[in-house]
Amino acid sequence: MSGGELTLDMLDLRYNQTSKIYEAPFQLKANNGMYLVDDFGRQIASPAQVLNRWIVPMERRVDYLSFVTGGKMTVPFEAFLVFSTNLNPQDLGDEAFLRRMEYKLLLRGPAHNEFVKIFENVCNAKSLPFERSTLDSFVEKRYKQARKEFRRCQPRDILTHATNLMQFERLPYRLTPEILERAYESCFVQEEADSNPEDSVIVQVAARPCIDYWSERVEEVDTLFGKLGYLASLRDSSSGNYRDAAAEREYDTATVSNTLLAMHTTVFRHWLGMRPEQQRRDIAEYLSTPEGRAAFLSFDRRELSGMLTPPDALPDEKQRFHHELTNILMSLSQRPAENSAPAQMERIA
Repeated sequence: MSGGELTLDMLDLRYNQTSKIYEAPFQLKANNGMYLVDDFGRQIASPAQVLNRWIVPMERRVDYLSFVTGGKMTVPFEAFLVFSTNLNPQDLGDEAFLRRMEYKLLLRGPAHNEFVKIFENVCNAKSLPFERSTLDSFVEKRYKQARKEFRRCQPRDILTHATNLMQFERLPYRLTPEILERAYESCFVQEEADSNPEDSVIVQVAARPCIDYWSERVEEVDTLFGKLGYLASLRDSSSGNYRDAAAEREYDTATVSNTLLAMHTTVFRHWLGMRPEQQRRDIAEYLSTPEGRAAFLSFDRRELSGMLTPPDALPDEKQRFHHELTNILMSLSQRPAENSAPAQMERIA
């Protein structure tokens, strides 16, 4: 495949003076396959020059390539040649050349229902919450009333602008009518008379990365299991996102949630990678703290295991974590209560 960067010399043998080796042109590499010339008509060479280069290969199914010494060689031309353009074909070549292209396919814009479906699919791929009424109003205003044609790439482009706005201005990660309108206006050229601008949004840049902010707070917890419990406690059970009001005054909600999810998963897998005796000592040390005793007395084993497991953990990781946690709790509950495990452990073991 090649696009607007295509030049005529790319369609002939290219000799490397250093290695003394010829490199085959695109059409020879594409033999017994397909060669797509995208954005046809936008190359440096004129359409007529490019088309004249293909006249003989398309007619005789052979191509002639030149050596730097002046000699020529004949090679089979068995590539399925495809030209893609959004220009008028009549402006690109004459009738003789167009006749050699046996099939012409007009790819029309999507219908209304297909455009909406693409929009929904892109939102789902980005995990971007939205309301169908917001999308319907947007399509009615910006496409139906404005008589703007649908294009399949537009949902991706508009929603990319929308998510960039949310991240830059630290807005809630949700598609609202206001964000959608602003994304549309920044994505397409708008013609309007000059007017006095409204007050701009002043974005305060965070003094340090979000990961550094949370690394300092997590390091204050002495045990690895305690770090795991601390990070798990920041996850909202209803939405599944990680939240912290203090951090969200410095960073946008999506950044905080994504950072905490990554840290939770890292600590979780680090704890799974410890030896059983290390895991047992780590939990016993955590149980010696008031926070550890309160946490373990509030949940049974299965509920605690599910709460501490990050949402992107693999199925075998979830099963192994539950199994190892259960075994450790049972072994701790069967030992005499010393300085580490409280007597109330019998409730959850």
